[in-house]
Amino acid sequence: MAEFEQVNTTFLAWLAANGATVSKSIALQDYSAEGAGRGVVAVADINKDEELFSIPRPLLLSPETSELAKKLDLTTLEGWNPLMICMIYEYGRGAASRWKPYFDILPMEFSTPMFWSAEELKELAGTGVIDKIGREEAESIFKEKLWPLISAHPDLFPTTEHQEQDKEAGFLNVFHRMGSLIMAYAFHDTLPDKDGDENMDSDDDEEEEEEEKVNVSMVPMADMLNHKTGHNNARLFHEKDCLRMVAIKPIKNGQQIYNTYGELCNADLLRKYGFVDVPNPNNIAEISGESVVAKCTAADDNGKDEKVEWLLEQDGLEDFFILEAGGEIPEELIGCAKILMMPIDEFKTTVIEGKKLPSTKLTVEVQKVLRELLEAKIAEYPSSAKEDKTMLKQPIGTIPERIRNAVVVRSGEREIVQSVLDQVKKWRPPPPPAAASTGKQKGNGKGQPPNKGKKPYQKK
Repeated sequence: MAEFEQVNTTFLAWLAANGATVSKSIALQDYSAEGAGRGVVAVADINKDEELFSIPRPLLLSPETSELAKKLDLTTLEGWNPLMICMIYEYGRGAASRWKPYFDILPMEFSTPMFWSAEELKELAGTGVIDKIGREEAESIFKEKLWPLISAHPDLFPTTEHQEQDKEAGFLNVFHRMGSLIMAYAFHDTLPDKDGDENMDSDDDEEEEEEEKVNVSMVPMADMLNHKTGHNNARLFHEKDCLRMVAIKPIKNGQQIYNTYGELCNADLLRKYGFVDVPNPNNIAEISGESVVAKCTAADDNGKDEKVEWLLEQDGLEDFFILEAGGEIPEELIGCAKILMMPIDEFKTTVIEGKKLPSTKLTVEVQKVLRELLEAKIAEYPSSAKEDKTMLKQPIGTIPERIRNAVVVRSGEREIVQSVLDQVKKWRPPPPPAAASTGKQKGNGKGQPPNKGKKPYQKK
């Protein structure tokens, strides 16, 4: 605890020495017992619109503020890579870096699946996490984009005694840590316009240009705030000379202060930040477009490529189809399935030539395919619903945190898939319209007068 407080004190003194202001109504607090690490707590009642802290722009860590931009041409790098290499550089400088107290307060270890073992990752089978971890893709970017720059400038990126035997592997480890920090802590810095307001220009061309110039930055102190779904009580404002965190509602003494990371499902919270929320109303489940194509064309794959190409052009085939809580069957999934199951001749004459799309109402044929698809999805999870419920009833701490988080993610997803599957199973085709009578009998055959003017399904 003494070390924790010392790091906090050094960090806050560093902020003050560099022009930041921090309200006396807040403090850093250890929430590791809740699985959250450091956080910010109110130590006095805080009013709505009260400023919590202000960080001058030069204190942000970005390609615009790092010394590396003066020593290397970073314009050839894209995405996160400019910030990534600046952080590798500044971290490697140790005490010589302006941001040394900031690096000292940031975590050294992470609970994100990027750092899980192969055995731990098996617990995430079937979830929306496993295919999005991207470790191999990240390492490919490092080797192709960053390592050539690092290895060509040993004066800027000196090795430590721990890296001497395998310099590339040593920097790769640093790369993974910096990448995880950016994933979990970085902000998209929106520069205000000339009037001092955040740029909200609606011109499409200017929006696209701005998107290409997004300034991804590390914002000291702002990244100390944790997230909890439905508990957001502070917001970061981007101003000309500084970034200000402001209370957006009254906060009582002793309450934790939360920023929002967005309306994220547990799969995304775990993948990006290493934690889950219970309950989480933003949970979703995903059905891969690849599995939809495979299942819908299993009986007849004639013309599959042509139909897939058309669907992709029309944005009718997704990488993932989203299932939401409530059990509603996505219309876009039904429409896609109908196109894929359509005989190729009918597809050409009706869809391509006739420009007529099938309805998004269920049919018996689509119901069968969706049922099989959803049952196969449930079978991907490495446990049953009953087993997961039993695990989650155990007291916190009795099973490893990573395993418990995996169980929370997969049980939440399975519940959604099951709710959609239940709706699919319940569906029954509507009865056919009554056949028109060709006889001369009046009335309805039961001694009742004719139903004047009424047609099947006509509103009363």
